[in-house]
Amino acid sequence: MEQWKRNTYILWLAVFISSICWTMVMPFTPDYLVELGVDHAVEFWSGIIISASALCSMFTAPIWGAIGDRYGRRLMLLRSGAFLALGYIGMALVTGPYGLLTVRMLIGALTGFVPMAIALVGVSTPQQHVGQALGLIQTAWPSGAIIGPVIGGVAADVVGIRYSAYVSATMITIVTLLVFINVKEQFAAPASRKSSILQDLKAAASHRVLLAIVLITTAANAAVMGLEPVLVPFVREIAGADAPSWLSGVLFSIPGVAFIGMAPYWAKRGAKDGYTRTIAIGLLGSGLLYLAQTFVHSAWQMGTVRLLSGVSGAAIAPGVAALLATAIPRDLRGRAFGLNQSAASLGSIVGPTIAGYIGSFVDHRGVFLMTGLIYLIACFWTVKVVRPAVLSVGELEE
Repeated sequence: MEQWKRNTYILWLAVFISSICWTMVMPFTPDYLVELGVDHAVEFWSGIIISASALCSMFTAPIWGAIGDRYGRRLMLLRSGAFLALGYIGMALVTGPYGLLTVRMLIGALTGFVPMAIALVGVSTPQQHVGQALGLIQTAWPSGAIIGPVIGGVAADVVGIRYSAYVSATMITIVTLLVFINVKEQFAAPASRKSSILQDLKAAASHRVLLAIVLITTAANAAVMGLEPVLVPFVREIAGADAPSWLSGVLFSIPGVAFIGMAPYWAKRGAKDGYTRTIAIGLLGSGLLYLAQTFVHSAWQMGTVRLLSGVSGAAIAPGVAALLATAIPRDLRGRAFGLNQSAASLGSIVGPTIAGYIGSFVDHRGVFLMTGLIYLIACFWTVKVVRPAVLSVGELEE
């Protein structure tokens, strides 16, 4: 088997396992906060903790990306896996909300496992296969996100969230060793130069097309992550206060089912018709479907709408990754994916913070209204700004 294919398959598995580990624990942050003694404005607290992690990631992800460009993405991936395992152990050991906040900040600052895995695929795959490889690896996260919340919900009901964190630490350790053994990178260190990492980041940030692309990620992630502080409480609102945690896990997972089935289709269509076109379709569909969630009154209604939102959402992240791999110069891609992760982190700050406030002090349904509008604004941005910018650098679109 060619090494780039081996890398893609192993890194798919790594991201898949990482997703299971993350979603076993993170969607149940509101319940964990209750366990840690928080009895007021739980959604707001949850939003702050999620945002704090993203805030740290926003500042450090481009730095790790720039270091990866200089010293190798595989090395940065292994570093990230080690710190992520330690982070899960820390989450299991905390005794209060401030301890959880501190650990989540450290996870945000020191990890970045998934974006570095995607960047490694982007730079180690032949150009003619980049879209296919990135389309495949983009299915890994939602695939794990189908399983993780269900396992985490059952575990929360049976043994508690702390044990889920210990299991996540063990699984991440194993998959990091798997990457160490099987994934190779033909990395050639760049020629000696006087520029600093800060100068490298400034060069990447001044790339007009790159900035236009990553703002899509900011908006989409603000919308997606905005649901995390309120999803579990909202499920209990529509299904009853005694609704089991596994039901929230199932509803959290449902979009991933559609994502897996549709991501390859969107990747092929993007390669044929243009990635900005498919991204815009995905954003428009997601906006309308998130607005529709404002009006659901039962778990099955919510599950249906969330399944459909997964169909449209499958066009967004793979399309953005493919744009970064085709419209951005190869020697800039590590930094590009790092900046894209910072953009995702910025969305993860804005979305959960606002949503947590709305959920705690206004109304849960207002969060769906907010997220739907964010998607629609992002669609407008893609059509009016991103597409012309991408076409101007010669990305092949009809």
